[in-house]
Amino acid sequence: MSMNPATSSMEYLELKSMLLQQQAMLNMFIPLKTSIAHLVGMTGKSRQAIRQYIIANYEPDVDFWTEHGKMYTTKDVATQIMLRSIR
Repeated sequence: MSMNPATSSMEYLELKSMLLQQQAMLNMFIPLKTSIAHLVGMTGKSRQAIRQYIIANYEPDVDFWTEHGKMYTTKDVATQIMLRSIR
């Protein structure tokens, strides 16, 4: 079964468009700098559970840090934590 190059190109563009839309949606829900409070609201886990998990599994000053007494994570860490909470 041979595919028409025009059809293949169209399917590629549709797939690329869908992936870009998903990426845009992810960017809307997860900011570059995510607070523990935001993760609590998104996952339903306790503040203490998220804080302990981050400290045990990620690098300070690289993956998470504290500003004015509040803990923040990078977007990548926040995404991993949210995906983990879905399972």
